[in-house]
Amino acid sequence: MNSNFVPLSTEELIAKINKIPKVSLAQLPTNLEFAPNISKELNINLYIKRDDCTALAFGGNKTRHLEFILAKTLYGDYDCILTGASSQSNFCRQAAAAANKLNLDSYLVLMHGVKGTLMQGNFLLYNILGANVDVVEGEDLEKIPKHLDQKYNQLINKGRKPLLIYGGFGKEDTALASISYANAMAEIDLQMKEQKFMADHLFVTAANMTQAGCELGAKILNWPTRIQGISPVYWEMDIKKDIARICNDGAKLLDINLEFSHDMINHDNNYVGEKYGATTEEGIKAMKLLANKEGIILDPVYTSKGFAALIDYVQKGIIKKGQNVIFIYTGGSPAVFAYNEEITKNSTL
Repeated sequence: MNSNFVPLSTEELIAKINKIPKVSLAQLPTNLEFAPNISKELNINLYIKRDDCTALAFGGNKTRHLEFILAKTLYGDYDCILTGASSQSNFCRQAAAAANKLNLDSYLVLMHGVKGTLMQGNFLLYNILGANVDVVEGEDLEKIPKHLDQKYNQLINKGRKPLLIYGGFGKEDTALASISYANAMAEIDLQMKEQKFMADHLFVTAANMTQAGCELGAKILNWPTRIQGISPVYWEMDIKKDIARICNDGAKLLDINLEFSHDMINHDNNYVGEKYGATTEEGIKAMKLLANKEGIILDPVYTSKGFAALIDYVQKGIIKKGQNVIFIYTGGSPAVFAYNEEITKNSTL
């Protein structure tokens, strides 16, 4: 962190964020909900940030990202958007819904992944939303930019005017997405003040840009909170360096004298399991535990792994008894229906 950095108040941070163009897509602020039953079970004070309730097409954290990324449509000449990820992508679901709200067509390039063209979960929602979908073979998400570039050229040759969204692989997109979660941290800051506590730990299941925004906002506001990212995917790239890079790009956008390095980032990939998009036994158990204790249903391959990590951190003593913990529920519930067999495999119900 830069030694000349001066922390901002919540109001000062919000004022800086409000200078950056955005479109209105999400119902905000989302609730910061105390979870009494699971808190008693784990012997901690657990609060859940309900970003599954951002309202756009089943909600989720990506709606926050898209408010800033899609602001480009306000001053650019576009007639469609183009983006991509895995076949059960929450980002793509919310992007297609956002495009509809902005009266744009949507084109999705999806890696086949674990579930492929199974017409269920997010893949079913692409159909309902009217997205134009191409599925390519393979599971390596880091090949998405290459496939997007090919599709972009095809659309240009057909006379379309696509806004190309690289998402987690784009320098500009990731910086804008980080701003959206710095804004979420400002929301949480006000909510913690109202509920009269400060978080000791904040857990977020994230590939890169959502965690970067959490890190950025928490540092700007000078929280003492330990931010812990839980990865849903194994990366070839150095993900801690990438998250630090996104933090720095976000700080520049906000004109804040703050610098991050990779050793400031806590990001754990020990809960991925076999691979991205595959369930883990611990994740399904964690999912069912929270559902049974609080009536909150996580998704089976993303936030469930993050919650499994949180439970494991409690059991290992990294999270101490009585500490205040925020778990950011980033959404993804439609995937439940695509993983019905894995979820019920060892069910006693």
